[in-house]
Amino acid sequence: MSSTITSSIPGDLASLAEHAHQRLGERRSLWFEGGWVTNTETLERARRLHRAFAELGLGKGRIGALCMINDPLIYPVFQGIFRTGGAAVPVMFQLSASELRFILEDTRAHLVVTDAANLEKVKEAVLGLDSVQTIVARGVEADPDHDPPILRLETLLESEPQLTLPRIDSGDLSLLLYTSGTTGKPKGAMLSHANLIASARASAAASEFDRIEKPRVSISAMPMAHIFGVGVMNGGYLVPERLADGYMVQLVWFDPKRFLELIQEHRCATMPAVPTMLALLLNHPESRNYDLTSLEDVVCGAAPLPVELARAFEKRAGCRVREIYGMTESTGMGSANRSSDPAKPGSAGRAYPDHEIGIQDDEGRFLPVGERGEVVIKGPSVMMGYLNRPEATAETVRDGWLHTGDVGYLDDDGFLFIVDRKKDMIIRGGENIYPAEIEEVLYRHPAVAEAAVVGVPDEVYGESVLAFVALKGGFEPGDELAGELRAFVKQHVTPFKAPGEIRFLEALPKSGMGKILRRELRDQGSGVRG
Repeated sequence: MSSTITSSIPGDLASLAEHAHQRLGERRSLWFEGGWVTNTETLERARRLHRAFAELGLGKGRIGALCMINDPLIYPVFQGIFRTGGAAVPVMFQLSASELRFILEDTRAHLVVTDAANLEKVKEAVLGLDSVQTIVARGVEADPDHDPPILRLETLLESEPQLTLPRIDSGDLSLLLYTSGTTGKPKGAMLSHANLIASARASAAASEFDRIEKPRVSISAMPMAHIFGVGVMNGGYLVPERLADGYMVQLVWFDPKRFLELIQEHRCATMPAVPTMLALLLNHPESRNYDLTSLEDVVCGAAPLPVELARAFEKRAGCRVREIYGMTESTGMGSANRSSDPAKPGSAGRAYPDHEIGIQDDEGRFLPVGERGEVVIKGPSVMMGYLNRPEATAETVRDGWLHTGDVGYLDDDGFLFIVDRKKDMIIRGGENIYPAEIEEVLYRHPAVAEAAVVGVPDEVYGESVLAFVALKGGFEPGDELAGELRAFVKQHVTPFKAPGEIRFLEALPKSGMGKILRRELRDQGSGVRG
């Protein structure tokens, strides 16, 4: 990122969007479902929603929730909320009504923006919640007599544009993102404008714009209720002028065949991804029918990237897959591989600019190079804290260091290697077994499309190792293949780490972000019924 852009970045997201438009001028910024959207159209809609949301009582200290499938209108909805001085809480549209209700109640959301596909769920979720004053929905008829009233988003977009912004401080709350809640209820990570802008700046610097020769087309199916998707949105405000003619191809959700079609059709050069997406693209039965040679830069995060999967995709597309690492609580920041960095398979790269990464033991002491411990992160993108959870905040952020719960180590060059999640570690007969190590081996086998390893209770050893596997086309599940896979693992790791059992599934359960749901697999393995 050029020093000119760095030095002139505003301190809040609403001003950042205005500044980006002034700097870049009008341009086609988004392709969606066969139609084009310009940055001018997006900003104009944001200004109109600013006035409409403010008239509905949204402003500093109040929360606007979003429960929508990916759509170009999500961008002005976000900005419309930011422009009032309020904060946004985007939620995955796959959540149940009870899960959504918990978030709306925890945040005391003032209004909810949704669409026709999610309206009934939202109505159920807000029933009896006194904080929610309005539901705004796209593609439905207004119902002013409903409690709370239902307004059409299309009507609000006819409001007069609000051109002036209220005072918004960089330290003000801008975004609440709820963790997955793998243990107990989900927690809302509070992110300020300063957090999000620091994240966008660091991400832009790690992207090394000065090495990019011409404007590029990117493609994304990232849900906007995840920090990865929000990061893609904010990163667009920092594109240098000479690259301004690039644009984003946006999908409603990830469909492997459609994704392959659009990469070929638009000659997409960049894409954010999670490992599951890469596996599904590689193993799609029609994958070989599509030309992926336009891809130059694939950025993969949100879950550990198996080395064999990265190599297979790089070979297929002819480009590098750059693994990154971060958390919601660090606004997506942690570490990143730069294009200029040497390739170190299995590494998540070096710390982002203005950020530090350390490895600590259970006593909070920093460990030397090569020793495994908990990954900790420090920098301007570390969250303000968890909403309404002061004890959890104090436990997670200590002396400015964010404790990630991930186990990893640093090499001599400062490159981070993630071993596994502390809570996913299996203890068998007093020995520590990291599932990622076993999964890495399973991915090397030609039959394996997806793999996840979990620990299940064992009367003798405390825990035993159970592997769930989804197979590539042309392979049949059965005892013979299960035995072959167990033997294959034993060839590459200490035998006591090998799975005692392998179960075959058509596909592994995943979150809306594409992360494998280990909790569901552990429940299956333990015989727990939902």
